[in-house]
Amino acid sequence: MTPLIFDIQRFSIHDGPGIRTALFFKGCNLTCPWCQNPESIDLRPEIAFYSERCIGGHDCFDVCPDNAIDLQGVDRIDRDLCTRCGKCAEVCVAGAFRIVGREHNHQEAMAEILRDRDYYANSGGGVTFTGGEPTLHADFILGLLRECKEHGIHTNIETNGYFSWHKFQEMLPYLDLIYFDLKVLDAKTSRAMLGVNSERIMLNAQQLMEAGAPVQFRVPLIPGHTDSKENLNAIIALLHSIGADSVHLLPYHSMGETKAKRVCSPLPELKARPFSTEQLSALQEVFEKQRIKTKVYR
Repeated sequence: MTPLIFDIQRFSIHDGPGIRTALFFKGCNLTCPWCQNPESIDLRPEIAFYSERCIGGHDCFDVCPDNAIDLQGVDRIDRDLCTRCGKCAEVCVAGAFRIVGREHNHQEAMAEILRDRDYYANSGGGVTFTGGEPTLHADFILGLLRECKEHGIHTNIETNGYFSWHKFQEMLPYLDLIYFDLKVLDAKTSRAMLGVNSERIMLNAQQLMEAGAPVQFRVPLIPGHTDSKENLNAIIALLHSIGADSVHLLPYHSMGETKAKRVCSPLPELKARPFSTEQLSALQEVFEKQRIKTKVYR
């Protein structure tokens, strides 16, 4: 199956060093309630509805082969009837409907990456594979990584850590950087909250350090979910045990909730409030006191 890419961000400065092109792949094997890209979880294409753009036209209703357009509904789409054909998005002149996720073959994806290689060279940037969980498409990305190295392009991958070690190992020679998230380490809590056992994530973290891989660990700080004393201490203990001495802290923001509504995501609404500057400083101090260097991404 050709993987779906739901976004390509050019001139990105938050997904690794320098100016980068970030390719966002569809599909994820975790169910994080705070997901910042809820439109990425499903492997299939989705139809997003932007209610603020809708001008009340009937073209979407007329063209839908599944009678899935509800002109009186808040979401406009009856998701039980919709087969995600995308015809509504094709005819909507206001752009109220958008297809989330399109196929890109190897040549098309590389063409997108190569467009800005001059900027990569001048800024020390490159390409970042993210998502979703890009390791679900390991074979496809491996081919892109190999060609990126032929062109001298810096490579980064952002992962939740829940991947096949055998598959990831094949990518290691072609990766210049790995952003690896540590979210919830207690096995029971991880299964309940994220849908997977944390043991594989912890083992993969250890194996990457043993392999001397260029890995940078990151911790999403989510109020009431990952910020407990027990979880932070468990993360610190893991970092010490595998020989890692730094971490990136990623504070919660509510951007994902707006996007979740556009695709009718089943994720719960957190209704969490972002941390204050003082709260972030206190969380940062928890790591610093244990000799873990931190960088906070606000």
